[in-house]
Amino acid sequence: MKQKLLRIILISALLITSLFFGSTAYAQEEELPDPGLTPDSPFYFLDTWGKNIGMFFTFGNEAKAGRALQYAEERLAEARAMAAKNRVREMERAANDYDGFMAMVNQRLEAAARQGLSDNISERVSLATAKHLRVLDRVKDQLPEQAREALTRARTASMNGQINALRALAEGRPERAIDIAADTIENRLERAMVRASDNVTADVEEALDYAARIAALEEEMTALAEEKGIDITAITQRLAHSTANRLETLSDVYERVPEVARQGIANAIENSVRKYQRAVERLAEENAIGDIPDAETIMNRLQEEVRARLGLNTADDAVDSGNITVVVEVRVEHNEQNRERVPETETQQVDSETSANQTENEKPNRGRSP
Repeated sequence: MKQKLLRIILISALLITSLFFGSTAYAQEEELPDPGLTPDSPFYFLDTWGKNIGMFFTFGNEAKAGRALQYAEERLAEARAMAAKNRVREMERAANDYDGFMAMVNQRLEAAARQGLSDNISERVSLATAKHLRVLDRVKDQLPEQAREALTRARTASMNGQINALRALAEGRPERAIDIAADTIENRLERAMVRASDNVTADVEEALDYAARIAALEEEMTALAEEKGIDITAITQRLAHSTANRLETLSDVYERVPEVARQGIANAIENSVRKYQRAVERLAEENAIGDIPDAETIMNRLQEEVRARLGLNTADDAVDSGNITVVVEVRVEHNEQNRERVPETETQQVDSETSANQTENEKPNRGRSP
């Protein structure tokens, strides 16, 4: 009888610890929670039981989203720990649970958004999922190819969670959403550059694809802010700076990948130049160029070979991409008082109908620019 009572007390103590203190201790790497009980423990069922109870006694969509995010991070910490031990099956179990908890996060975010979502939880999810992607990158690089299927699902869940959270955050705080999106793109481009150096072309393309998705989201969030009547000058300046900085990284990636993989990066560079051009044109109209780098500076951030291949050698060169003629430089004259936009040349005019046709012919996530 005493042994049975002692067992009940022990189990209760473990449940309470899992429920209330599971995320208080953080590992130094990427600041994930301490994994605690891991899938290779015979008592792991207690951890699962505790999380189910925790979700059951959490009320409200935002609170449930936050709790599910906490548990997702704990499962991610477990997956990382299992990968370090080369316990592939246990890693896959933790990664699958991560996927499940992130699905709960997305579900609760969508439900909360219909009721009026607070910026706090959407920002928290946006930042957390960016961190999750970095962790998943490292775990993936440790594992053999045949063990990566669960991680692929986990990455998809993380990406969807970030995109949903950024859209929600942009409703109330578009500038903050743009900042997080820009940081995410920079991280993905850094990932592409590292994997290009390692000659892992598939990872380069994967990183660039997600960067392109977030870049498209940047424009979507900017349009949303403008529709709401928000002054988007600061946002446009942020985009101009960010896009200019990305070109140097894209140029480095272009130099490092095999020839067969360069076309997609070349398209990304061209589109980044166009995105920079649109931002500068808008700022010039508002007399708000500020410290945005000029076109000559932008071109100098590209490798000479890249400029030559893409026809970006001089300020007056135009890049002919399909049916669209894109001018590399937006001419802006400077004086002591302000910076005025020089009238556009005929080559700067892009026929909207032709542009629409070009977009329809492009693949969803290829050839788009960070």
